Formats: sequence, C-alpha cells, structure tokens
Amino acid sequence: MSDAAFEKTTRTPSPDHRRKRLTASLMIGLVAGIDNLGNGLAIAALLFAGPLASGLGAGVGVVLLSAAILALLVALRSTQPNSVALVQETGVAILAATVAAMATDLGDAPDAVKVATALAILGGSTLVTGALFWLVGHLRLGKLVRFFPYPVVAGFLAGSGWLLVEGALVMITGRHGLADGLPRLADPAIAVTMLAAVALAALLLLAMRRSDSPFAMPGLLLAAALAFHALLPAFGLTTAQARVWGWLPSVSEGAALRVPLPTEILALADWHRVLAALPAMLSVAVLGMLGLLLNVSGIELAQGEHAEGERPDGERAGGGQGRGSDIDADAELRCTGIANLLAGGIGGPSGYVGLGMTLLAGRLGATGRGAGLATAATILAGLFVAGWLVSVTPVFLTAGLILFLGVELLQEWLFGARRRLPPAEWLIVAAVVLAIAGVGFIEGLALGLAVSLAMFVYSYSRLPVIRSRHSGADLRSRVDRSPAAGLHLTNAGMAIEALQLQGYLFFGTAEQIVAPVRERLERPGWRPLRFLVIDFRHIKGMDSAAASVFRRVRNLLEGAGAVLVLSALPPAVETAFRRGGLDPDRDPALRRAADLDHALEACEDALLAGHAGSGNGTAADAPLLHHLQAMTGPHPRLADAVAALDTLHLQPEDLLIRAGEAASDVFIIGRGRVKVQVTLPGGRPLRLRTMTAGAVVGEIALLLGQARGADVVIETPATIHRLTAATLARLEREDPELALLLHRILATNLAEKMTQANRMIEQAAI
Repeated sequence: MSDAAFEKTTRTPSPDHRRKRLTASLMIGLVAGIDNLGNGLAIAALLFAGPLASGLGAGVGVVLLSAAILALLVALRSTQPNSVALVQETGVAILAATVAAMATDLGDAPDAVKVATALAILGGSTLVTGALFWLVGHLRLGKLVRFFPYPVVAGFLAGSGWLLVEGALVMITGRHGLADGLPRLADPAIAVTMLAAVALAALLLLAMRRSDSPFAMPGLLLAAALAFHALLPAFGLTTAQARVWGWLPSVSEGAALRVPLPTEILALADWHRVLAALPAMLSVAVLGMLGLLLNVSGIELAQGEHAEGERPDGERAGGGQGRGSDIDADAELRCTGIANLLAGGIGGPSGYVGLGMTLLAGRLGATGRGAGLATAATILAGLFVAGWLVSVTPVFLTAGLILFLGVELLQEWLFGARRRLPPAEWLIVAAVVLAIAGVGFIEGLALGLAVSLAMFVYSYSRLPVIRSRHSGADLRSRVDRSPAAGLHLTNAGMAIEALQLQGYLFFGTAEQIVAPVRERLERPGWRPLRFLVIDFRHIKGMDSAAASVFRRVRNLLEGAGAVLVLSALPPAVETAFRRGGLDPDRDPALRRAADLDHALEACEDALLAGHAGSGNGTAADAPLLHHLQAMTGPHPRLADAVAALDTLHLQPEDLLIRAGEAASDVFIIGRGRVKVQVTLPGGRPLRLRTMTAGAVVGEIALLLGQARGADVVIETPATIHRLTAATLARLEREDPELALLLHRILATNLAEKMTQANRMIEQAAI
C-alpha cells in the first residue's frame, strides 16, 4: 500500500465507523437532553417556589433555552469535540437563597416585578460568569485559578449541597428557611410530599451507586412520575385535587411555556435588588470557573488513561484529540464564556462542560461534535412539550431530584472529604458548610478564605527561615592566609556570626531571626560579637513588616558594639530596607557585601588588622621566615630554606601563573595579595580564591606534574618567593634534609587547603 493510500485510510473513517459514531452521538444527545430537561424542571422549580411560583413557566423556558444554547455553542467551539455542556446546579443553589431573600424583601410588590427581578439576578449572574470566563481565558490565566485552596472549594461545593437540600424543603413547603419550613411538615399533604421526595432521593442514590447505565436516573424518574399518576385514580383522587394539596404544580395542563423577552426583564426588574445580589453573582462565577477547570482536568486525566490503546472500532479514545493530548483550558474558558454571555442575555443560568456526559460520549464512541449538537436538538424539541411536562410533573419528583443532588454533593465534598483531607483541612470544609447553613453563602466564602489564609501563614511561618548558622571559627572566606593568621582566626573567629536565610521573609518568618541574635549576644563565656553577617542569597522577597524586624536586629547589635553586614542583598529587599528606615550605605552600624565570601573576608581582615597591632610578629607583612616557622614550627634549617628561594617583585595585574602552562615552580607569597581566577566562556573572569602573605601557590600542579588549572593574578604590590622544580631536584640530590623540610612545608600547606576545602563543601551542602 502506498503512503498516500495508507494516509487516506487512516484519516478517513469507514462508513461503518461513521454510522457507529452517529448512533453514539444520537444516543448521548438523547440521554443528555432528557437529563437537561429533568434538571431544568427541577432547577426552575427550585428558583421559582413560594412567592415566585407564578414565574415557574417562564423559569422553565429560560432554563431550557439556556441549556440548548450552552450545549450548541460549546459543541461547536470546544477544543474537545465531544464535549457536552450542561446547566450546573451548584451555582443555582447559591442564587436560590438570594432570589428567595429578594422576594421576601419586595413584600407586596407585583408578582411580575418579583419574577423579572429573579430572572435579572439569574441572567446577571450568568453574564458575570461568562465575562469572567472569557477574561481569564483571554489573559491565559486558567492555570492560576487552580491554586484556589482545595478545602475552600470543597466547602463551597458541600455548602451548595446544603443549599440544595434547603431548596428541596422550600419547594415542598413553600416557605424559606428551616424555621418557617419545618413546622409546615405537620400538614399531612406536605408530609406525604416530603416522604415521597426523601424516598425518591434515596432510590436515586442507591441506583447511581449500583448502576453505571446512563438511563438509570431518567428511567427511575419516569417510573416515579408514571406511578404517581397511576396511583391517583386508585385512591379516588383527581389531578385538580392533587394541585390543591400541592402534589402537582399550580399550573393548568394547557399552560404554554413562555420565554420572557430581555426588554421585558429590563423594564420590570428592581435593579437595586439586582445590584445587591452582585456578591452572590461573583461567588457563582468563581465557583463555576473552578468547576469548569476541575472538569477539564478530569477529562484530561481520563483521556490520558484511555489514550494508550484503541477501541474496537479503531477510533482513538479522548474525543479524537489524539494520543495523550491536553485540553486547552484557556480556550475552553473563552468559548464557554461566550456561551454563558448569550445564555445570560435571556436571563438563563450558567453552565459548562459536564464531566460525566463527556466521558460517557468518549466511551460510547461519540468522538465528533455530534454529541453536543444532538443534546441541543433534544432540548429544543423538549421546549415544545415543556409546558405540559411542568403541569404533570409531581412536586415530590422535582424536590426529590434536587434533594438527591444536594445529598450527593454533601456526601462527596463533606463526608467523603473526611477520608481524603487531613483533620485541620477538613475542619475548614465543615466550618464553611456551617457558616453557609447558619449565616449565608458569602459569609461562608469569606470564612473559608480567611481560615485558609491564616492556616497558610501559620504553616509557612513554621518553616525554618535560617538556612544555616555558623561562627567565623568554622566558616571561613575563600582567602588563603598565613598559618599564623589562620590560627588567630580559629581563636578569634567566634566574634563573627553568619546567618544564611532562605524563603520569603514576612512578619511570620522574620521573627525567627531575632531570637538567635539575642541568644548570641547574651551567651556567657563567648567572645563579644563584633560582626553579624546575614546572607540573603536564597531570599525570594520581603515585606515591610520583616524590614522592621531587621531594624530591631540592627538596634540590638549597635547596643552591643557590633556591626550588621548584609550580604547578597537583592534589590527588592534593599528597597524594603530603605522604606523601613535602614540605609546600608550611610548607617554606621550597617555594612554591605557582594556575597557571603566577601562579607567573611572583610570581617576576617578587620579581626586580623587588630591582631597585627599587637606586635607579636604575625602580621600579613611579616618576614617569610616567620610565616614558615608558623607553618612548621621551629627548625634550624628554615633560614636555609628561605635562602633557597628566588625573590620576585610584582605589580597589580601582573600574571604570576597562566592557565594551561606546564608547572615548573611553586610560589610562596611574602607580601601582598594575589587572586586565583578562571575565564568563563563569555570572557568574564571569575574569582576562585584570594591568597595573602604566607600562602603557597601552585604546589599541586608541580607535585602532580599537571598543567596549571587557573590564572593567578597580582592584586596588590607583592613580593613573591619562588621554588623551582630544578632547585628542589638539586636539593634532593645534594641536601636531602633541606629538601625534606621544603616538602614538609608543601605537605603542611596541602593539609590546610584540604581542611578549607572540606569546610567549603559543607557550606555548599547547606
């Protein structure tokens, strides 16, 4: 088979495959459409209950028409072709309480005003949701929303479940609130409706746990409705009597479904009440965005699990996206946002892609856009009989469905979360639900966010902000000094304290710095602290409260006669310092350094400068003989060792050693400073070490017979003493004792360098 023929056969499905895909799409459309019809009736009954019962017909109309718009537009524009969008009941649960409070506040206002205001709140919420979806998707911020605290999301969803349970009670009793609704259950007719609704909710829960069939719920609802109408004549009751007792909606069977025009809503709605509902609208929008992104993540996960193989019909799993492809969450937000903007324009509820229906479409082989289109067609067809469906659907059926949805949310996000979350996080979920049930949804939202923020601050503040803590006796700069200087720093280095910080500094973490400083200043038996080095290399940022903490540290050190050295200070931290009244360039109690190494070097130089004035012969410019004596101890041949060395006088920027050269000599610094550096690929030199009087340079390459590994450049006017390989070889033949002394000097120096290297490794590992 040619490549072109093979490509054609792999890209063009066979007629049998097309028939299977069309059949699957029609099946999904039928199931999802019927599901939307049932949910639409229940949602409308939830919103338009009690004082708003006259708007039930209009409510059903806008809910179903919105569902059709959502299904159609998402099917046409989604990046996941077989997406099936649904009206989501969680947002409606939030608005139901807001709409009920509005109806109560309007009191004796005409029913038309109340219904129009309810539709304006419902549509306004959907418009806000659509605008938020589109804006977040347009700015490509979809992934940021996933950082919303999970316990708060779980609490919102569980709280929505509670609101649905309350809504079911409102649908049955016609009273808002438990205090007003529960006493109504003493009425036998209402009690019968409640028992029937509870029984239906229990049957739905049992059926959904025992069966994976998409027809289980519609079949059970249809059976319950038929059983109700079959039992009415068996008990000698008419539909008219059932309406009087509240078992059927108080609308005639011939009532026509009506979708109000947007102009009608605009003219009649009380817009002060609509604006008062804006916090609830924003809550619905945020919750909807989280729900959409959670569903998209679930579809991606399921798509990835099924993408490793092919279904028997040869189609790839995952909606035809291809093996393991991801869904563009931002594109989903944009297309769903446009759909919600159109749905909100007619006063309908919000919605987005349904996880269960979309996954079912993929399992059945509906890989194209036909599933969503068929769903929209089924809903539009149902609009013609929706008026009749409203009149013949028992109240216990819609209430039982709402009760089932509420209990399912509570089970999943309140009781189920108890097994998934740590106790502290689950308590946030429970607190949010209790706040929603006892006070209101907005208050529950605020409580959840506040508690989550407080727990985050508490948890983060417990993380150690001090990365490491060392004294100058065991943490040295990368400066090779004379043995005498090194001995002095070992004894006097306790006057230096170095703290390396990490993370983000704010009021909760910066306090960890004060206690160690105070403890070091008050520690008995230790040398007085002269320098506190604080290294900021691993700090990500700092707030103004943390800057005030460093001001306290600065004052503590000034009172003790010590200096605060700020190392690797980031620009943002320096700005916070200056705003807090700390100026590293002008404050005499502050110093700054480019990095920790330079900070330690400056502190060590200060300690050695004071030691040089004591007159004990260990100054940096002491004679070479004194440096060698400090290195090896007294020896009668030390003067001969000095005499065996050549003396060089060099100026700054002179090159003592060039990288890559063959090693033929070793150098001992008598006076001045040199630096060891390498040249980076870009041409920039990088300092590795600094060496002062008494240090030995180049012995490793000489002893191992290797080429020089780095450049050694003179930093200050220097006197350098050189031992050549030829001189050392001659002494080994002619004067073994003197040659052994020189080897001892080199070996002692190597041991000291090994000790310093180990310290550097320990420092780097911290």
